[in-house]
Amino acid sequence: MQIKILVIDDDINVLASLGKTFTTMAQGFLVLSATSANEGLAMLKEQRPDIVVLDVRIGPKSGMDLLKDFEDHFKEPANRKYKPHYIVITAYPDDNIRKEAEEVYHVDDFLIKPFNDSQIRKSVVTSVQKILASFYNQLCPYANSVSISFTLKSKP
Repeated sequence: MQIKILVIDDDINVLASLGKTFTTMAQGFLVLSATSANEGLAMLKEQRPDIVVLDVRIGPKSGMDLLKDFEDHFKEPANRKYKPHYIVITAYPDDNIRKEAEEVYHVDDFLIKPFNDSQIRKSVVTSVQKILASFYNQLCPYANSVSISFTLKSKP
């Protein structure tokens, strides 16, 4: 199973750093990147990533505007079955933006830059766990006679 992660940030250094972090986490991660809102929306429509890591300030259009564009895209009948998980990142803490991200767009995490590798890795793992749980739930009706279970253990 391949997990696609789209990183949208206008800072090339952030894109490079997160790309390295994600590709060294586990085999099976495909990291995509975009440096603008328009490019990010196009990548979302074309590539259908599982996880979107999105900066709040990405040029003239904000990351929150882009989240609204994403949600509008998912309201179209052909796109209703697909929706990625979001992780919002920003260097400018704002409680109102955080509240909107969490309550309106149900983001998996909201991180303040600079964050360390372990924080972003934990956020991605949380999103991946949600993806796997959803996938498992979709398979359950077909597994009447098969018993499948798994537990995730964290390292100390």
